[in-house]
Amino acid sequence: MKRKAVIVEDEIHSAGDLKNLIGKYCADVEVLSVAQTVRQAVEVISDVRPDLVFLDVELPDGDGFDVLSNFLDHYFDVIFVTAYDNYALKAIKICALDYLLKPVDKTDLIGAINKVRLADRTSEYRQRTNLFLHNNNQHDIYKQKIALPTMEGLMFVQKDEILYCNANGGYTNFFLRSKEKIVACKPLSYFEQIFDKEHFCRTHQSFLVNLLHVSKYMKGKGGHLVIADGTKIPVSVRMKSDFLDRFEK
Repeated sequence: MKRKAVIVEDEIHSAGDLKNLIGKYCADVEVLSVAQTVRQAVEVISDVRPDLVFLDVELPDGDGFDVLSNFLDHYFDVIFVTAYDNYALKAIKICALDYLLKPVDKTDLIGAINKVRLADRTSEYRQRTNLFLHNNNQHDIYKQKIALPTMEGLMFVQKDEILYCNANGGYTNFFLRSKEKIVACKPLSYFEQIFDKEHFCRTHQSFLVNLLHVSKYMKGKGGHLVIADGTKIPVSVRMKSDFLDRFEK
């Protein structure tokens, strides 16, 4: 049985290219309609009730987030489509949602749809989408949450609960205020890219620190930090200046 799909894309040629790729390489997906605005998207999705929506981030009368906010009961999967590696893409990555960069590559398209096939829309996927909407409506950056991929599945953690992270090979250890330790299946560099730089700072090759929980900075060649739980974290000579600039701000 084919998955019913809707494309939300204001650029006609981009929508056409995506529809052609889906028709050529994704035999179990059928595109039933294309919408170009938030208003059209809400009408089309309500009418078609698709299994899958390819959702452009930037639209003439708003954005893809405005579309999602109209559907509190997320009965469809979403694959975001964006032309830019910008703040919106960071927000998408933080929630572990699927996305495609324009121009869409067939290999990326197939991979994204394969991940959607494996997703459980009634539990984990819905949690990820709800997390995205929560973050989008939450102006306090520390009250936003992140989806941490672990060996057991996703764990949802509020940012102000994170004390610091440290590298563990291709994994990252997260240390929380609750004294819990979470091992995430992504390298530290991945989280450095998606965390906002005003509040999370790389102080060392192996450490990423939540500035909210820094109690002291102790001088030295590079120096070290004392975190709220008493942990001492090194500051490398190379990263000392950047850390002090951010901490003062």
